[in-house]
Amino acid sequence: MARPVREANHHSRSGADPFRDPEPAPGRASREENVHLRSGSDFFTETRSREAEAQDSPFRAAREELRLQGPVVTFPDGARIVLGHEGGRPIHRGTVAVRGPCAPSREELMGLGLTEPQARGLDFVLAWFGRPFDSVTSEPPSGAEPRWGAWPLSGPTLITALAHWKQHEPEAFDARLGRLGFEASALALFAEDPRLLAALARAGREHGAQRAQLETLVTHVLRPMLDSCAQSETAVDAPGGLFASARALALLFHSELRFSRRGVTRLVTLARERPEPPVAGEHAGERLAEDLRATGRSREASEVWRILTSPELADPS
Repeated sequence: MARPVREANHHSRSGADPFRDPEPAPGRASREENVHLRSGSDFFTETRSREAEAQDSPFRAAREELRLQGPVVTFPDGARIVLGHEGGRPIHRGTVAVRGPCAPSREELMGLGLTEPQARGLDFVLAWFGRPFDSVTSEPPSGAEPRWGAWPLSGPTLITALAHWKQHEPEAFDARLGRLGFEASALALFAEDPRLLAALARAGREHGAQRAQLETLVTHVLRPMLDSCAQSETAVDAPGGLFASARALALLFHSELRFSRRGVTRLVTLARERPEPPVAGEHAGERLAEDLRATGRSREASEVWRILTSPELADPS
């Protein structure tokens, strides 16, 4: 039987990019401007923010126990974090892989309320397109707030993850962050002070902190996204639904990771145009990859094709 002719890609013809963020308003100065870069100084030298320099700060002594020598931050117990830099700010690329021996298991993912296909899809996306649990980078485009962990989390979701960790393991939280004055500091302070950023990176090596990252991701990012799809009469992971398989769910999670809700909306729209179960989501993925390639996003297009073709996401026989 001949395959139906694929519909024309209107976005490709028009050159419009449905995934691009709105351009910033003209005339606004970027917060990414870095005074130390402009002056030619090295951010790996010992610097102090006004808060850390305050003589009456109860956390100053604890912070001074963290020794910064070049790119290396050494903790009182001898543990070390080696920092890099990107865009004029310190970062930690991470050392604890999502599928490594120091990471939570897939069973723990399912313990957070995920179905088996959801857990498989998320495991794949985190392993191939996420970051290590102990990674810390800066939030683009401002560069002023840290992005932490495997998804990674930033802003309110980062605060929520740390609050979950503190709630479940208050002693571990205090040992890694509380004693350094996390509750008395803005998130931007962790991105600006290499010692505090290193402390946040080291926190990501704690099993409880990793579970808090995943709990926040599932509860505050993925579950609302899946519920929104269900409310719009899109059967997500029900038998025969548009996104029933681990592969199709991985496409949804990848769209949320790379493009937020607008990417998910685009993928769901494409699936509804050819709603043949059980592979509607996968057909939508092929068309999404075409959209991405046509709008110059070859990297993201190749990521979608990796999801579509990986044997790791094949249905169990």
